[in-house]
Amino acid sequence: MNELNEKKQLALEQYKEIKASRRHYSNLRFALFPVYFVVQFGLVQAAFKGSEGKELLFSNFIMPVCGILVTYVFWTIEARIGMYYKELETIGEKLESYLEFDHKMMEKFSKRSFLSDTKRSIRTVYGVFCIYWFIVLVYEIINIVR
Repeated sequence: MNELNEKKQLALEQYKEIKASRRHYSNLRFALFPVYFVVQFGLVQAAFKGSEGKELLFSNFIMPVCGILVTYVFWTIEARIGMYYKELETIGEKLESYLEFDHKMMEKFSKRSFLSDTKRSIRTVYGVFCIYWFIVLVYEIINIVR
């Protein structure tokens, strides 16, 4: 009987760590988002200054490439955070069952609507910026060809 209590105590400690890690990755996801916006809007502002004829540190052709690459990097980070988060939920669900919790915190909530699906919402923003930079890149290529 004592061995079972020790196993459950270890499982409870692991469960606490999983909840803390899950909170960490959730906070990290939302801490990165403002950084992404700052970088993107900095690039957009530099693009508009460049269109007014002011001197840029790099060409208008490289700017959209940088925007696409920055979007790719942040999108990759977001995908990785999502993978970690999902794995933590899976392990947490198993521990909740093992520990026989009445109220389960790791239960997967419905993500049927756009407003309740954080991953889809964030990826939509990244997708919009990626499309924007792709259009700017095509526009710059067309201007170079002319």
